[in-house]
Amino acid sequence: MNNAPQHANSRRALFTGATAAGLSAILAARAPQAAAAASDPVKLVCALRRREDLSAAEFYRYWLYDHGPHATKQIKKLGGYRYVQSHTNNSDLNLLFTASRGQVGRAFDGVTEVWFPSREALVKALASPQGAEANLRLAEDERNFIDLPRSSYFFTKEHVLLG
Repeated sequence: MNNAPQHANSRRALFTGATAAGLSAILAARAPQAAAAASDPVKLVCALRRREDLSAAEFYRYWLYDHGPHATKQIKKLGGYRYVQSHTNNSDLNLLFTASRGQVGRAFDGVTEVWFPSREALVKALASPQGAEANLRLAEDERNFIDLPRSSYFFTKEHVLLG
């Protein structure tokens, strides 16, 4: 039995239907080291693939001009303070670079990065009625253009080495 789709669905459910206590408990259990760095900023990274029924042009237009303004409003309600979309450049340079690394298959169509002040601030925002509604609205709109099962969402801590 393949558990990948169930795991992906359970991760989505975590952020769309979790209660404050449940979300806090789950995050605490999965990231106990976070308590020591509670005030560190946290970044959500989303490596996105477009839905198969959309052309690249349709996907990028919707992502930038429809989802972008909508997401900005919702992210602010969640306490996010920076939101960046990076659209994949389909150039010969991309093909040469990925081939030099032995990569095969279709690349991600782009990456979204969203910065939050801290893990605790995000958990608190998600637990509020306004935050839960904002997160639900984001998830609903993502279905309009993102192939969610073939995309990847994860939280990171940045370590800036240059710049």
